[in-house]
Amino acid sequence: MKVERNQKLMRRIQKLFFIAWFSAIACGCSVTGNSPKFTFADGYYRTRLNGKKYKKYYVTTGTDSIKVYPAHRQIADTNNSITVLFPEHIRPTNFSNKKFNSGSFDLDVITILFKYRPPVTDYPAQLNSNFNGALYAGYRKDTYILSYSNTPLHVANRKIIHHGYSFGAFAGLGSARIDEFVTLRRIDYEYDGVVFTPGVATELDLNKINFVILSGLDFLTDKNSHVWVNNKKVWIGIGIGLNLN
Repeated sequence: MKVERNQKLMRRIQKLFFIAWFSAIACGCSVTGNSPKFTFADGYYRTRLNGKKYKKYYVTTGTDSIKVYPAHRQIADTNNSITVLFPEHIRPTNFSNKKFNSGSFDLDVITILFKYRPPVTDYPAQLNSNFNGALYAGYRKDTYILSYSNTPLHVANRKIIHHGYSFGAFAGLGSARIDEFVTLRRIDYEYDGVVFTPGVATELDLNKINFVILSGLDFLTDKNSHVWVNNKKVWIGIGIGLNLN
């Protein structure tokens, strides 16, 4: 009876987490498209102009050009600016590729696609794909490269290449199959247990897709935690992330 009650409680917890999870995804979808982390938008960047060292600037973007203002302590010097011509189909004379870097706080929702678990306690290595979701927070760096490419008709097309990465920590919930095998026959029934999953991660971003490399621990949240062979054991995983801020 206690096992049945625990299983019902776990299912309720999972349902509540799923609701919160999908709500976070819905909110993320509403803001991701306009996020300056994925588009080269007005803001503060570090860049190198005219062969000088990297400095902080405030950048405003226009249809055919961008304006760069020297900045100090979040204040832009509007009396001094540099205009960089960047029309859509005409490469300006003596144009050279421009690189702009920005740093920011990163808040993401992560789906862990699979976990690799090394061998433990007479149990072989495992590759698990149970549902796992988590919230991630860290420091993010984005790079935007302004350049041109030529078509076969010798027409110049401007392009902005974006890539980014971040480092941080995550915490979330997931499910794990609990049965006689992963408990070394210390129980004689099976169920899907709820696990609490904290750890560290790094994100590699290309345009709007966030690939996540993770490492963490699983803590089974019920009475069988002491017999589960994977409890508090390190795993390595791959996931995808959705930016929330």
